[in-house]
Amino acid sequence: LARIYFYMHDRYDLPMSDQQQRLLMAWDRQFPVSEWEKERDRRIAARMGHHNPFVTGERQWQQGHRNHAEGIVTAIPAGHPARTSTQPLVSSSTEAGLPIRGNRNSKIFHLPSGCPSYNKVAPQNVVDFASEAEAIAAGYRKAGNCR
Repeated sequence: LARIYFYMHDRYDLPMSDQQQRLLMAWDRQFPVSEWEKERDRRIAARMGHHNPFVTGERQWQQGHRNHAEGIVTAIPAGHPARTSTQPLVSSSTEAGLPIRGNRNSKIFHLPSGCPSYNKVAPQNVVDFASEAEAIAAGYRKAGNCR
């Protein structure tokens, strides 16, 4: 439980009280990472495209930890010169000339980079889009495991 809390707070830049930090750090020390927790992390990473760094040992939580906030996506605010009021808060370009790939059955789209399921859409269900805006306009939503 402690490592899940560390992951969520670190990835999504959530505040954590000093008291909660102390309690979770004590649990982390008292209950080291088990083989099952490592296996669970591998299974989740296969879907999400990344591991929990507090399970893999890549990161250790210390009192006063500074969050990495890798899960925060910033939108271009309305009124910013790079965005007009009619532009959606999503990218309109594709990476390396590859299309955005939609699944006609699930109405979910995947980006060519950062989406682990991009190449897993069955050929008969593939619908390609030039931009995220085009996919959204067609009634598709972005896959939840895209980074």
